[in-house]
Amino acid sequence: MRRTATTMKPIPRKRVARRTGVVLPAGRSILVLAVGLLLTFALPAAAAPKDLRVSNTSCGSVAVVAEGMPASSQLLLLARDLSNGKVLNTSGKPMSVKSDTGGMVSSVVHANLRSVRTVDVSIWTKKGETLTMQAKDTAATNCGSLPMTGSDSIGWELAFAVGLLLAGGTALWLGRRESAKATP
Repeated sequence: MRRTATTMKPIPRKRVARRTGVVLPAGRSILVLAVGLLLTFALPAAAAPKDLRVSNTSCGSVAVVAEGMPASSQLLLLARDLSNGKVLNTSGKPMSVKSDTGGMVSSVVHANLRSVRTVDVSIWTKKGETLTMQAKDTAATNCGSLPMTGSDSIGWELAFAVGLLLAGGTALWLGRRESAKATP
């Protein structure tokens, strides 16, 4: 048997996705690609860290308010001294707090803030062994005076310094006096 030659019709402008077999018109593929890229960059922004504010600091506590946290979840609240990283929570560990059904957290961390200039507060979620920071804020504190270096009294150190100055001044004066006598 002889096969007859068949004529082929031109294929309309369509693109075929290689793996899925979905046929997309050429103009729409650019639109789908643009929407895909937009969603790729917009979704992480929607999942960005939520709002946490240090509402009040006193010399004995830090009050925080957080919104947009996971609803009805157990969270960890951590307060640290920003200058040295020391945990300020009285237990030395993050404090466990629970968000309400609207994702709001309001809590007070009791800590000694004397000689602390800046407090760093953060809220974390824990899934298995993984900790994820949800929100962070810093606040300045003004509690008492900062520790000073050196002695708190200027007793013998000041007397010794004045004695050295007097001895040096006397040596200069005697040296000039002797040189003045030697010259005729």
